[in-house]
Amino acid sequence: MPKSTLLAGLAASLITLAPTHAGNAGDSKAMLAAQAGLAAELIDRTLAKEGAANIMVSPASLAAALGLASLGASDQGKASIARGLGFGGEVKGPETALDAMTPEKPAAADAPLTTAVAIVFDDKLVLVPDALSMLAGHRIKPSIEDLDGPKSVEHINGWVKQATRGAIPVILEAPPGGGFVSLGALSFKARWKASFDRESPASPFQRPDGSTISVPMMHLAGDGQKFRFDEKFTAVDLAYAGESYSMVVVAARSGKGVGGSDLKALASWLQGEKFEAAKGEIFLPRFSLNDGRDLMPILNAMGVAPEKAKDAGFPGFTKENISLARVLQKTMIKVDENGTEAAAATAVITERSIDPKLVRVVADARFAFALRDTKTGLLLAAGLIGDPLLAGE
Repeated sequence: MPKSTLLAGLAASLITLAPTHAGNAGDSKAMLAAQAGLAAELIDRTLAKEGAANIMVSPASLAAALGLASLGASDQGKASIARGLGFGGEVKGPETALDAMTPEKPAAADAPLTTAVAIVFDDKLVLVPDALSMLAGHRIKPSIEDLDGPKSVEHINGWVKQATRGAIPVILEAPPGGGFVSLGALSFKARWKASFDRESPASPFQRPDGSTISVPMMHLAGDGQKFRFDEKFTAVDLAYAGESYSMVVVAARSGKGVGGSDLKALASWLQGEKFEAAKGEIFLPRFSLNDGRDLMPILNAMGVAPEKAKDAGFPGFTKENISLARVLQKTMIKVDENGTEAAAATAVITERSIDPKLVRVVADARFAFALRDTKTGLLLAAGLIGDPLLAGE
């Protein structure tokens, strides 16, 4: 199979999410439950491992990249990926996430949400005869590239930059090597349905280490929002213009903030469940974050990658012995009085292997957030913010 330039070969794989694209309510609810569970698990494990003040992950781009890889995985691999991504025994779950990120009808380039998926095979990998037709059935046109060469870095980074509308210019620092790289990316930009006050006076914010800093605290009051609260937490589901997307913000009533271990109990909150319209008041700091890491160690602990087998790990693509090696993810978000910008990209890299009251939501300590597509159930981004002034690298 001849080589092709990645940006040209993957042009057909850069797809914007059409506002009309959605599954039925049951499908989107199941998707959101899986994505919220995945977000809680990733954030909790990452926090325990790194102890970072701020953490952000993108369940949607991760599910897309791993869902694409799972198309060629063995039965054991498909089951492991499905369980790890929060779909339990629903082996087709990752495929539904992939399809949600590859809609049939593209939207305008300036749509609030754009999504993209792609797969790049090494030019030395011998593909099985049905691989290309199988991928075509999912509207995926693969590219063939020398993954050991420096050009692959330039091409894959160029694709990610284009797919995230310039927000994430680099995902790879060196040639990935291995058998293939599957990619998932998204870009989001939207204004709030109800904008916060223009002036954001400074207010105290308690960081996870107990110290206090002064941060610009945005303020919104009125009866146009939906809230949920109990004895431990208060939350608001903030709608964006057009109402196809929303962001849940969960704050703790105590000064200790929201912890990673709280997120599993807050899964239904992150999904936007049981929120009711009420008169409320919201205090939320502006924040921006650039985050990124190799998720493979955490995913291994979650059981995503099956034990290395003697047989091919991805027989739907090749008979050669290859296995998951790295899952690189980079994310960014910017939240201010006007709205939100966010982007994420995930690269799954393989290796050749031998084997009604006034509700106050005051986010004045570490708080959780979850940005979701209310139609498909994809969780575009989720995280914990413990230091709004720390933007990351």
